[in-house]
Amino acid sequence: MGVIIKDIEVEGDKGKAVLRTLFDTGASHSLIRKDKAEQLATIVPLAHPYRFRLGDGTSELEVREGCMLTFTVKGLRYLFYFLVAENLAHELIVGADAMQVWKIKPVPEADDLEVDPSVLELWLV
Repeated sequence: MGVIIKDIEVEGDKGKAVLRTLFDTGASHSLIRKDKAEQLATIVPLAHPYRFRLGDGTSELEVREGCMLTFTVKGLRYLFYFLVAENLAHELIVGADAMQVWKIKPVPEADDLEVDPSVLELWLV
């Protein structure tokens, strides 16, 4: 498991901001704190709520909304759908789902991230 915290630029259809971001391979999904999501993007209700079990093994977090955002890492801009949660300790959490899709790898010993620019070569076939 790897955890890295970085200040990154995040942009939605309403604006952009630099958010303190946790890159966490132990988080199954990517989330944004609701107060930040409201400033940046149009929030859309989910068809069904998601319930997450938290690290203590018993507490749960329920999310009912999401939003589309771009986030920039090392000069590369990525598009992803973030779930919106009321009470997050971090402004933005980039979880295993986004890191796997975009091949972003935490490098804990360097307190850094490794990116693969080739994933941004989008093809229509």
